[in-house]
Amino acid sequence: MAPSFDERRRSWGVYVWNSNGDGDGQFVRILDYATDEAGHGRYEWVMHERWWERTTTPNADDPKTFYNPNFRRDMEDSPSDFRFLQWTPRFDRPDRPTVNLFQGGLRTTEPPLYEIIDTPAQSAQELPHVLARGFRYSGHPTEKVLLLFAGSGDTSDAAVLKREMVTIHNGMLTLSEGAPHTVPCVTLKNRSIRIIHGRYGNEQRYVYDQLTLPTSNSAVLIKPMHELAQAYMQWYIRKERLRNSNEYMRNAGAILEQAFSKPENLNEYLNVTPSSQDLRRLQTALKATIRSNTDDIATIIYDLLKQDEDVMTAFRQQATVALKDEFNAHKHKLRVQLDDLRKQREQQTRTVQQLTKQVEELGEQLRQKQRAIRDAQAELELQEEAQQQSLQELEENVALKLGLRQIIQHNDAMLQQLAAQRAASPDADKRLHSAPMMTQTPAHPADDVRHALAQNMQMLGCAFTAENVRNNGRLTDFATQLCRTLHATRLLAIDAVHVPAVANALAFALAGVPAQHMGVPVDFSDFATLEAFLKEHVSPVIVLDNVFDTVNESLLFALNRCDLGDAIVVLPVGSFGNLHLVAPEVWQRVFFVPTAGMIDFPVSHTPTLYKAAQPFTREDADMDMVIAQLSTLRPTASLTSTAMVTPATIMAFGHGTTAAREWVMPHLCVEMYAYNGFDAADALCQHPSNAAIASKLTALINRIDHGSPAC
Repeated sequence: MAPSFDERRRSWGVYVWNSNGDGDGQFVRILDYATDEAGHGRYEWVMHERWWERTTTPNADDPKTFYNPNFRRDMEDSPSDFRFLQWTPRFDRPDRPTVNLFQGGLRTTEPPLYEIIDTPAQSAQELPHVLARGFRYSGHPTEKVLLLFAGSGDTSDAAVLKREMVTIHNGMLTLSEGAPHTVPCVTLKNRSIRIIHGRYGNEQRYVYDQLTLPTSNSAVLIKPMHELAQAYMQWYIRKERLRNSNEYMRNAGAILEQAFSKPENLNEYLNVTPSSQDLRRLQTALKATIRSNTDDIATIIYDLLKQDEDVMTAFRQQATVALKDEFNAHKHKLRVQLDDLRKQREQQTRTVQQLTKQVEELGEQLRQKQRAIRDAQAELELQEEAQQQSLQELEENVALKLGLRQIIQHNDAMLQQLAAQRAASPDADKRLHSAPMMTQTPAHPADDVRHALAQNMQMLGCAFTAENVRNNGRLTDFATQLCRTLHATRLLAIDAVHVPAVANALAFALAGVPAQHMGVPVDFSDFATLEAFLKEHVSPVIVLDNVFDTVNESLLFALNRCDLGDAIVVLPVGSFGNLHLVAPEVWQRVFFVPTAGMIDFPVSHTPTLYKAAQPFTREDADMDMVIAQLSTLRPTASLTSTAMVTPATIMAFGHGTTAAREWVMPHLCVEMYAYNGFDAADALCQHPSNAAIASKLTALINRIDHGSPAC
């Protein structure tokens, strides 16, 4: 059953357009409107400071935002970004309440909301000049706005304006032509001024969190004095005319001179007491108006004198006599000019007719050329369409043939393998089988796992393309960071191109044997058997194929939960585009090993490999060090602490060095993309602390987002 109107909740929201340019947006919930038993309303501030972050456990009674596909159309021409909304919680979708714009009636109207705009003015005297010049503001304000212009202690002074009194154009706010000279002034308590944070903290707006404004006991001037001069002068003359006789008013010049010698009348005109500086500006403007703006002064005097019919009759008689001869001479001059103009018009008419004929001929030629161009363009478009269709059919046919051939070969190989297994053992289907990733070869002793791993990677063809850095040094750094990672987790996600070299190098360094790999079916679910298999491993490094490429989330979560013992599980990443389909929680235990810049060269069938003389012993990280590294990462990556435990642990083993930070940052980018999307991951890439590796991080998230080339 649909909820009744009284069951719905009411809130003020501000509409924020999406930053990706899709033309859509959502309301950010800022103020709840509640009433007590007596029907008295009040506001409650409910805005979440970081409202744009996705919540893992949303609360249906406390949503951050409101979305309705119809809002997009409603807000395109809305005079204000702020709207009063009515909504109902949805416990099946806590982050998507049922919401609509408030529809008022005879007994229900929306409560007032006041947007506060902070102006550059520092005093009431500066406010008119700031509004005359204009200042930066983007958005659509509430019906009434409060312009801050001064403050002291716990309070701020603001001018109260209606929305139609201001004009907003190209991001600049100025006064409208019809705005009054003065408006009410109120004093606000600073604790009632609330900040609305923009997406990622880019911009801020302010609102007043009370239903009613404080009582106004004064007014403030919002227009400069020089703009008031003529209006004040007209008001002053009308006022004097009502107080004096017509004989007195005939001396209009004296009245005008007195207009600026009596500035005390300005208090009555403006209903506000101007400063001495403003009075001096008014006197200067009045003198300039009287002595230089003669057209306006003549209009004012004429409007006053024409109300006295006797004076106007005498003026007309004198003007008729004085202007008769002048009028006749001027009339003759105008007739001569008229004859000359007629001759010029006839000549110009003949010229225009000739030009018109030429234009018509050229126009016909142009139309013929345009028709020919349109025909050629249409034919070209048909040819391009046919060519594109042929290329698409060719690509589809080639892709289909290649895909079918690969599936057939894969199925034949699997059938042969299954047949061989069934023939060898009646219960072969009940066991998991793996195969070595390379031929067993003798292993020579090395000092420790780190040195053995670096030497093995070099012998297996691994190298880095970075300039001005010796390859041996890069391989040693890689081995050092990987050994630190093994203290924190045994689940490694590695680019499939480098899995054979890295996995075999690590397996020989630990136990002197090659890594084992095993294909995992899409519908695999026998996790108990898998856990037992990993504990009985032949090699310390097991490669599980097809887990990420088939997005087998159930297996990924099972690996997160199971006890791997001493086994190290490598999960190849073949298709980076599939990573955005994986649940973000997977990355809490699985670590993405950065291989940017690594290349693999062909090697001998019997390379010289090494095994560590000392066994690798897993160590526990110091808890205080891990917490300290978490605090270091929080300003850079806005993720939950749980999501950053593994990277922080690795950094703790690396003592927070720059090398350790650059090692974990690609993993954090993958997590940020999984939790918060491309924009948040891109912001992490561009963070100033990542300047040295920004290009590598950007290439990584682009590869995940839309399949860019490998980094």
